[in-house]
Amino acid sequence: MASWFQQLFLILTALTVLPVQAQQDSSNNDGTVVIKPIQIIEPDITLRKTSQAKIDDEVFEAGVFAGVISIEDFGTQPLYGVKASFHATEDFFLQANYGVSKAGRTSYETINGNGVNILTDGDREFRYYDLLVGYNLFPGEAFITRNLTLNTAFYLVAGAGNTRFAGDDHFTLVIGSGYRVILSDWLTWNLDYRDHIFKTELLGREKNSHNIELTTGLTVFF
Repeated sequence: MASWFQQLFLILTALTVLPVQAQQDSSNNDGTVVIKPIQIIEPDITLRKTSQAKIDDEVFEAGVFAGVISIEDFGTQPLYGVKASFHATEDFFLQANYGVSKAGRTSYETINGNGVNILTDGDREFRYYDLLVGYNLFPGEAFITRNLTLNTAFYLVAGAGNTRFAGDDHFTLVIGSGYRVILSDWLTWNLDYRDHIFKTELLGREKNSHNIELTTGLTVFF
């Protein structure tokens, strides 16, 4: 009897409370759509201020270089010279070079002593001039410190010129590459590789003589 009475009491309570709760929810939802403003979160990024050297509008470049050259059959000797460039566009430039060195002794001369000389002292002078076309293949940047960035460029060159060696003038083809670092808006540092190729019969048979040079130097823009 008690259980039946308890079930009846719970049913009556549910019928009384649920309609009231439904009425309260209905009164809170009056059909108005509330649009909350969009909150834009700014990223916490602090831009790093860097110092970057670059050439303004100067197109002429001139400077000096020094290094070594491997004169085929005559050993590796010091080399020095001057260069001048005209930057026709951002990618292409013309470059003129003049270099001086002096050949050493061949292996044959060294083995047979000082009395055997293939060339006179004057004929051992190695002088060249050439005109090259250059192309800035990979312009880029070098990050020296956190606040210092330098513009750079890896370039290719090719051209022709003349080499005075062993008492003769030789038409010479030149191919090479280089790396330029712009230190300021007027000063650059360069590291260059060149191969000077010409025909010679100096040692009894005709062949292409490859003379490899590796130099470094400074140039100014104006």
